[in-house]
Amino acid sequence: MNAPHPTGHPAAVQPDPLLYPEVAAADGSWVEAFRNGAADMGVDLGTVSGTESATDSWRLIVASVDASRGSVVVTLGRQERAFGIRIWWTGVGEAACGRTTQLRTVVDIAQAWRTGASVRELGDRWPLLEIDELTLAHERGEAVAYAWQLVRNAPDRLIDHGIVEAAYANPRLRSLFPLISHGSLQFSRCTHAPWTHDVPSLAPQWGGGWRARRAPEGRDIPDRHAHTPEEAVAFVVEGLPDGCGPAVEGPADLLPE
Repeated sequence: MNAPHPTGHPAAVQPDPLLYPEVAAADGSWVEAFRNGAADMGVDLGTVSGTESATDSWRLIVASVDASRGSVVVTLGRQERAFGIRIWWTGVGEAACGRTTQLRTVVDIAQAWRTGASVRELGDRWPLLEIDELTLAHERGEAVAYAWQLVRNAPDRLIDHGIVEAAYANPRLRSLFPLISHGSLQFSRCTHAPWTHDVPSLAPQWGGGWRARRAPEGRDIPDRHAHTPEEAVAFVVEGLPDGCGPAVEGPADLLPE
């Protein structure tokens, strides 16, 4: 049994040497074993990092490979040999995930992501990866349309569909990236996080009716109660920022100044 951490936190969980002999050969370091496996294949993975906290036990069996678009995070299974893979696209979210027992496969996937393989290419080459459909829509330049599809099909408990359909019927709002937050329908002029915060949002009111809410970084709009979703949508359109056009595919710094 490992000794408790000096701060009094629970002892760190270490990979089972029988399940991960390559980690045992690297003095118990999964990060070092990952680097060694790549080196044996003649692959340079660049920066491979591990836990940031010696008191966070499960992160001690995580390694992350940095890439220009995001990162590949690999976690070791505790009960069986399994490399859990998660590919993160900065500003978009989790692009793909999967499991394998082969370290070589992990290295190949990480290297493909680092060198520019698309998410579609990763899924075609490695069927073990489950690909996020919204991510594929981002790659096709169709994130806005796909996000609207998700919002329109969201459960009633998450959003008032009268508001959704009224907003979708308006061409200017339909061209923006839709988001659901705490029962409100919000809009961004870019498709990657962090979102723009300059478009008013829509929300139903207790006791009936709807309201357009001023965006934190948007222009001032009158605090008006709307009796129909269509009226609330009209209030939002009045509060759109100058030059507001279709959402750009990517981060906000791609917006025209």
